[in-house]
Amino acid sequence: MAAIRILIAEDNDLVSLTLEEQLKGLGYEVVGIARTGAEAVMLAARLKPDLVIMDIRMPEMDGTEATARIRDQTGIPVVMLTAFSDKETIRRAEAAGALAYLVKPVNEQELPPAISIALARHRELQNLRSENLELQEALEARKLIERAKGILMQRLGLSERDAYERLRQRARDKRTKMKDIAQAIIEAEELLGS
Repeated sequence: MAAIRILIAEDNDLVSLTLEEQLKGLGYEVVGIARTGAEAVMLAARLKPDLVIMDIRMPEMDGTEATARIRDQTGIPVVMLTAFSDKETIRRAEAAGALAYLVKPVNEQELPPAISIALARHRELQNLRSENLELQEALEARKLIERAKGILMQRLGLSERDAYERLRQRARDKRTKMKDIAQAIIEAEELLGS
């Protein structure tokens, strides 16, 4: 199994080198070290790591802003790293989309669970987004089919069941989705100006 690829975003050289050694010692692959928030965003997009470990206080661009941009632009999960554990800092990290939170100095034993949890939460979020998209598409298809059925019922004097069967049969004959046949019927109806 390939090693998990990690980008470190930390402006303190001693902290970043220590973290890099800890991660490598645990079997992770460190693909790069960003010294600023802006560099972290750029490297995340270019290197496509599996995970980013981001210091919350970074030069040029705050770590929370960099985390939000990485989340929005690449979808790569981020673990926040900070010397602060107050409620406001934690709230900012959560709002930015961090999936785990580590307090400096990082204990090497804390890294694997934080990384595993962040990656697991990321997979769960991806699955939820995918399911949500599928449900939205199914609902949109259902709306189109219902509208097309209504047109067939009105135009051809069919029952609801017969209109549905006609749509289904046409989709089979054309080897396409019922949604596409329904869309074509709706567009034809709009063209005819009923």
